[in-house]
Amino acid sequence: MLGTILVVVLIIAVGSKTADNLRVRQQEVILAKLPQPDAVAYYDLLRRRVRTVGFLRAVTLVSLAVIFYAWKYRLAPVVAPPPAQRPAHTAPVVPAPPVPPPGGPRRSPVPAQR
Repeated sequence: MLGTILVVVLIIAVGSKTADNLRVRQQEVILAKLPQPDAVAYYDLLRRRVRTVGFLRAVTLVSLAVIFYAWKYRLAPVVAPPPAQRPAHTAPVVPAPPVPPPGGPRRSPVPAQR
């Protein structure tokens, strides 16, 4: 399970980094085409956006850490170790009464003395 989570996080991180690189290239092209005063204003706007995105990513990572901590220490089901003896609520095992042989009880070949 941990391996699956790590793979998902890795895929998200690589995709996020790729998307960020693409946005930076697009913004550089836009900044190169703008006149100086407009480029400075746009650059300030971009800096605020980058700060906001960084803050939100940090909040996300802290939230994930809290969720995993809660899962590990509070929400995960506790598996009890197997009992060493039979539980007390079960009835004791009583052997079945002996079954007489077929044909009735056997008679002794020696006649009984009177």
